[in-house]
Amino acid sequence: MARYDVFLCFRGRDTRHTFMGNLYAALRQARLRTFMDEGVLKGGDVADTIIQALEASRVSIVILSETFASSRWCLDELVNILDCMKTKNQTVIPIFYNVDPSDVRNLKGSFGAAMVAHEDGFGKDNERLQKWRSALTQVANLSGCCLGTGSRFGYEYEYIERIVRSVTLVIPRYNIFVSFSGKDTRSFSGFLYNALSRRGYHTILNDGDQSSQSTTVGVIEKSKLSIIVFSENYARSPSCLDELLRILECKEMKNQLVCPIFYKVLPSDLRHQRNSYGEAMSEHENMMGKDSEKVKIWRSALFEVANLKGWYMKTGYEYEFIEKIVELASKISRVSS
Repeated sequence: MARYDVFLCFRGRDTRHTFMGNLYAALRQARLRTFMDEGVLKGGDVADTIIQALEASRVSIVILSETFASSRWCLDELVNILDCMKTKNQTVIPIFYNVDPSDVRNLKGSFGAAMVAHEDGFGKDNERLQKWRSALTQVANLSGCCLGTGSRFGYEYEYIERIVRSVTLVIPRYNIFVSFSGKDTRSFSGFLYNALSRRGYHTILNDGDQSSQSTTVGVIEKSKLSIIVFSENYARSPSCLDELLRILECKEMKNQLVCPIFYKVLPSDLRHQRNSYGEAMSEHENMMGKDSEKVKIWRSALFEVANLKGWYMKTGYEYEFIEKIVELASKISRVSS
């Protein structure tokens, strides 16, 4: 069974075509693998599939709407969700959609009427009914979001953005280290950092021109993905080149993923040390000596990284290029989970 980030529990009669559709789209846009039951039948293989999806999720969002408690299926699903919260440490986020949390907690209003209707069918002391009552009280005491109608309650998209942010804080995302030369790419690297951070990745942006090697090594080791933005002046910075060495060491020893970005330079410039990269290496040799072992190691590292699969940016809109890089990070996350 595929692993999901988010499981959505809701009453389709109240929310499917408006709020739920928009919430599902927003979660998917944030690259969160989200399970939403699109079917109508609730039994047999369908039920087994839904339970498996629930158990394979990290977060459950429960949309408590006016007729939620009228559905036996929704109530059974809620009981299972709270069981997963206890046994699998799953996070549960209740959304009170046009209902008061106190009505859910104290079984009043439509929730009280639904319980009375269930009592008529099952009997007041039915064990299943008691589990439903307990689950509603329990979920109403969890931290969640109250969403109503009318201007004083705000717009639905604002609540949806808040919910997505809450989920991204819960879902563990891996660390990403970004190495760059501030002389060339501070603006581009800043936008890349913001885009990755918005998706919930713990992103460390390090300007090699001003970096301290002692503080950088540990950060690189803890990262799962290193993005190296190669630009015209990258190789002129000894700190950038030392970062590159450490990144390639982690690639070899820790199976770290490395994504080179060739920002207005050619991979062949690194591979053959031509143009600004040839000039930079000559400058380092003048400073350290032509037979310097350090310069030889830097040259070897540039040749190695130039042969890795990466991204070459020469023309076009930067934001489109950044979106492709963020999508790559998301694909890595899906494969590794």
